Amino acid sequence: MHFCSFNKTCTFFTNIAELYSKQVAIVLSDSEEDSDVVEVVEQVFSSTFPLTGNSNKRARGAIESRVVDARPVRRQRQSKQEDDSEIEEVVVHSISQPVQTTSNTGVVVEQTCRNTKEEVTRPIEYPQHVEPLSIEPVELDTRLLEPETQLEKNACVVSATSPTPSNNPGNERPAALDTNPQTSERQMYLQIFDRIQQTVMHTESHLFSPYEQQTLVEFSNLDRHSRYLYTRIFMRKQAWLRTSSLNYGEQMVIDQSCKYLTTQPNTEPFLHSETNISSCEDALSLLLLPELKTLAKKKGIKQVSKPKEFLCAALLKTIKQRTVTSFFQKNKGDSVQQRQDEFIKSVLQVTGPVVRLNPLVSELFERLHLVFFRSATHLGDSNSIKSAVLSEIGQIRFPSYTVMRSPDLFASRDAVVQYKQLVEVGYEMEVLLTSLVKETEQHMKGWEMFVEHQSEWHMLLETLRRPKSPAQKVGGIEQMSRVYWRRHFTAGWALARIAERGARFAANTKQFARERDVLESLLSQDAFRLGKRGEWHERLILLHTTHLRPKGTSVEARAQTAEALERAKRACVRALDDVHVNRISLHAISRQLRTIETKLGVSPDERVEHPRMCVEWQMPLERVVFGMRVRNIRRGPSVWDGSDGIPCSVEQLALWRYRELGYTGIHSENTLVTTLFVLLFWDIVFCPLPGVLDTEYQSQPLDMGSESFYFSRRAMIEQRLAEISDGHFVQSIGDVYEKQHGVECVGVSWDLPCDQLQTIASCLGGQRLSAICRVLATEYRLKRSGFPDLCLWNAQTKHILFAEVKGPNDKLSETQRDWLDILVTSKIDVEVCHVRDGDARDTENV
Repeated sequence: MHFCSFNKTCTFFTNIAELYSKQVAIVLSDSEEDSDVVEVVEQVFSSTFPLTGNSNKRARGAIESRVVDARPVRRQRQSKQEDDSEIEEVVVHSISQPVQTTSNTGVVVEQTCRNTKEEVTRPIEYPQHVEPLSIEPVELDTRLLEPETQLEKNACVVSATSPTPSNNPGNERPAALDTNPQTSERQMYLQIFDRIQQTVMHTESHLFSPYEQQTLVEFSNLDRHSRYLYTRIFMRKQAWLRTSSLNYGEQMVIDQSCKYLTTQPNTEPFLHSETNISSCEDALSLLLLPELKTLAKKKGIKQVSKPKEFLCAALLKTIKQRTVTSFFQKNKGDSVQQRQDEFIKSVLQVTGPVVRLNPLVSELFERLHLVFFRSATHLGDSNSIKSAVLSEIGQIRFPSYTVMRSPDLFASRDAVVQYKQLVEVGYEMEVLLTSLVKETEQHMKGWEMFVEHQSEWHMLLETLRRPKSPAQKVGGIEQMSRVYWRRHFTAGWALARIAERGARFAANTKQFARERDVLESLLSQDAFRLGKRGEWHERLILLHTTHLRPKGTSVEARAQTAEALERAKRACVRALDDVHVNRISLHAISRQLRTIETKLGVSPDERVEHPRMCVEWQMPLERVVFGMRVRNIRRGPSVWDGSDGIPCSVEQLALWRYRELGYTGIHSENTLVTTLFVLLFWDIVFCPLPGVLDTEYQSQPLDMGSESFYFSRRAMIEQRLAEISDGHFVQSIGDVYEKQHGVECVGVSWDLPCDQLQTIASCLGGQRLSAICRVLATEYRLKRSGFPDLCLWNAQTKHILFAEVKGPNDKLSETQRDWLDILVTSKIDVEVCHVRDGDARDTENV
């Protein structure tokens, strides 16, 4: 027995020696002399293996065998002549005590080793009399640090193309690291995180307090494993996570990184550990359903087959109740807090160590990314960091353009903080709006959120009403085109969105008088969300004519009804006078005005005549086709029996009918015209205007959906429209398509073949194609939907036809009517195709 135990002990220490000799091999591969090998072996051996005898000899032999294998690696690395400026600290994992070494400056540092195949840079603890160096983040693009050019006074030119890891001189890495997919992925995440921090701190450091800047420096000084772990956790939801579920490397490395991230001596810790769990709800959120059932059984809950919500409520109820034995204990220490602490401990025994983002630090990084990406990337499904990573590894490509950041987009730190908070409130309200109308509790919650910010909204309105000096006055869209889009990044814009959502919540909760007041406040200003003014006018007129009109047939009720209609009439006239109301709303308001005048009994001679009235649309021809509808489909789009016997959509069925008439066609909707527009105006869309192309990861300029897009580029757009009218467009489409194919760009679908696009453009001709492009250039946000479903052409006759397909009980929307009116006015053949259920041999209207 004694001999077997001794043999097992020898085997145990030999395995440990082999494990740590892997780390020694890393050290030896960077050693200059063979004498260093002996010192390292002795240090590790003396601190780790104090035993003597056969086990000691076998362990020493295992290490020495690794030493021999490490020498060729050392010579290979020396032959590659790696950059001496890159600091790679040697780390040696010791069980008993850390190894102390002396740096070149004579400062004693502690280096701790962990079991990993990569060299890991650990932060160095300097004595108080030595200032810590600001360690440069890895993989930085030096082009981001170029000085400001003279192209624009307040714009910083960063780069002409999106950088790639291969174009990053001075940061070469060992081949072993480059061929490791996991290591390459880590480098990408860290490179992008460091680029974000470096870029923002270079031009917009005034948006962060000194303490916040120090926190960012501390993050840069962390080792790459800890920073990589934080970046991955940061991209997940704000929740408690088990460290055992963090599959971002070896578990020992993750545990050590979590230790560093949860203990920061100079700043707030980047992560919270299980010691920060204070509520039982947070603890229960960590448990899986089987673990909840096991815990429920221990607590005496019998209905363990119930859903997770029931089990959590039952467990929380047991915490508030005292046990029977506690009443007979002399020590009255069985408080609710003690029971909660014991419950949390019991949960942590199941889960093990857990971590969560420190809200204070994560808010700082969210604000940092908001300043860099110009959008709240942590809200919704949008994740610009993932897009950036995919761009770096070549999975997606962004357009090539000159990046010109605006360092003065945000006025101050307080402005950024307030803007971010209001954007988050607006997002929460938007999520609540997705609830069903009958869920009144959710809509009342959204209304209360608006009420909480109503005083801020009124204060903003008072500020806008104050008299302004001539220098402070801002003209219309044409005069303020270059600065109007910048209002999207102000607290006022976010407050206007909150007020707009508040009006919708008031409507859903049938508080029509309050909705009217909110709409009146929105229409009283002309600084924010000008593109929405038409919708606000339409809704306000509807309130006067329907919801706020008294019911009944008494004399008093009829008098009040007439008064309400008069108010609605005045609201219509005011809407027609509003220069910011778009075409679609003008048509709707004009029809509302005529209906109100009819109800008031106004004679034709006394009716309002306004130069902006648009009563009737110019409607195209109509066609009726027949098909057999699949009856077993009850929900969703209608399904029809196709000509080939395969079920198809109503658009595909209509396409079959048009092909029988000799047309070649595609079901493209808006994709076709937006693709043609962007291809023809590619250089104009991505022209280097100040502050609209602020990062390398944009598929569109920041003002693409703004009303100022056209006016900022008016001269260039008008010149291009003239060139298209003259017939210079087919070659341009082919050149841009070939050069930019596959690039992520708004409105472009690369599924459309180039020759097909050129054929369609040729059939349209310069004049008609120019008319369509003008509409998209001036109203891209409104006109990116509603275009007819089918594009049909005959290559021989050069005839082109667009068709809007409508199934049974489908009606045209206002946006679709507007597009049909534009096409008819532009002398482009278009028709509405109605699909009816019946035998295809029935008579069809042509």
